[in-house]
Order: sequence, then C-alpha cells, then structure tokens
Amino acid sequence: MTFLAILASIYLGANGSLQLPQGGGDMARRGGGAIMAGWYASDFWAIEGEAGWMERQASLAVKGLWHWWGYERFDPFFTFGARGWFPKGEAGPCAGTGFFYHLTDHWSLRADAEATLGLERDVEMVYMLGAGVQYEF
Repeated sequence: MTFLAILASIYLGANGSLQLPQGGGDMARRGGGAIMAGWYASDFWAIEGEAGWMERQASLAVKGLWHWWGYERFDPFFTFGARGWFPKGEAGPCAGTGFFYHLTDHWSLRADAEATLGLERDVEMVYMLGAGVQYEF
C-alpha cells in the first residue's frame, strides 16, 4: 500500500458527549467532548483511537468500527473495544452503535451511543452519547 493510499484512509473527528454512569461509585453525570483519529483497513473495517474530556475527568479508548451497510449517505456502524477514565474511574470493554451522515466525500456528521462495562471499581456500566463531525482525507 502506498503512502497516499494510507493517507486517504485516515480520518479525524470531534464531538460533544454526555457520560451517564450507572451503579454507584465516584463517577458522575458529565458533559464533555472527544477527538477521534482512525484508519480504514477496508471499506467496512476501521481502527480508531479516542481521547475524551469531561468536567473533572479524561478518557482514552481504542475501538474497532464495523460498517455493516455500505457507504451511502446514511452509514450505520457498530463499535467494540476498550475504554478507561482517569484519574479515578472505570476501565473495561466497550461496545456501541452509531451512524454517519455523509455531507460530502470528506465531511460527515456522526452520532454515537456506547456502553462500557466497568471492571475496575464500583460503577457497573457507563453509557456515553456523542454527536459531532468527522473529516476523511
């Protein structure tokens, strides 16, 4: 694969998000945002890293995206991976769903809904809702 082909498969995005923890613990409902960077390994599979921030907390995630229905203007996907919050938060596997609404060949609107199973502390599940934009090179 040439350098230009790899570059053409990279995307960057930003969103606003809402964190909804369930089951007790130190985490609270918070608003924030995230930036994402990813690479399309094929037309249907992507690998993505995400850095998020809330009012008094930050998160890191590594996820895979599976586009199960082509690349039309409306483009739904599933996510799976791992997410962790620090300094006093949860870490565990995450899964979710979302969609892109492609405005042009490069710009898209993006909406996500994910759940993280808490394995480290008292919080059982953390739900995340997000909406933003994405640019594909």
